[in-house]
Amino acid sequence: MPGPVKPGPIPTPHPWLYPVIHWFVGRVVAYGGGVRVSGLQHLPHGGPAGGVIVAGTHAMALDPFTIGYAIPPKLHRLQFMTKRDAFEWKIIGPHAIGPILRATGAFPVDRSGRDTRALRQSLRVLGRGGMVGIFPQGTRNGQGLHGGAALLALKAKVPIVPVRVWHERPKWLPRGLPGGRWQVRFGPPLYPQGDSLRGLTLRWENAVAVL
Repeated sequence: MPGPVKPGPIPTPHPWLYPVIHWFVGRVVAYGGGVRVSGLQHLPHGGPAGGVIVAGTHAMALDPFTIGYAIPPKLHRLQFMTKRDAFEWKIIGPHAIGPILRATGAFPVDRSGRDTRALRQSLRVLGRGGMVGIFPQGTRNGQGLHGGAALLALKAKVPIVPVRVWHERPKWLPRGLPGGRWQVRFGPPLYPQGDSLRGLTLRWENAVAVL
C-alpha cells in the first residue's frame, strides 16, 4: 500500500535571479512613461512575520509584471499563482517560461477547478512569511469575483493588501506600441476579523474602488 505523498519543496524566489528578472521586467514595463507607485508603506517587510496576500485588479496582460516590479526586492518578493498553461506551453513552457517563473517563486494553479495543491502551496509560502499575488477577478476583466484571496487570508491569518494597477496611454500613441505610464496604488491592509469569504472579498472590492 503506497504511503502518503510527501509535499514538494516550498516555492521560493531565487536569491539572485529574482533581482535580475525584476530589473529586466522594469526595462519593459517602465519604457516610455515609467511606473508611478504609491502606498508601499502598507506592505510588510519580508521575513518570518511578513506573510501577506497582494490582491490586485486585472485588466491587462502586463499587470502581474507591473505589480511585481513596483515592489522593490529589498522590501519583499512577490510570488504569483500562475496559470498552469504558462508552465506547459510547447517547448518554451518547460524550457524557458517555466524556469523563469519558478525563479521568481511563481507556482502553477489549475484554473479549471478547485486546485487544492496550489492552495496548500500558497499556505506554505504564507506560513514562511512569503508574499502571494492573486487576482480575485481570476482573468483579465473577469466579471465575477472569486474568493481565493479571502480563503487564503482566513486560513493563513494574514492580511490582504489591495492594489489597483492601470495604464495611461497617450492619445497620440498608436495602440500596440510600447509607451505610456503605469500607475500602481497599494491600499491599507485588510485584516480578517471574523469575516465570511464573501464579506472579506467585498471588503477588497470596496478597498480597490477608492484607490
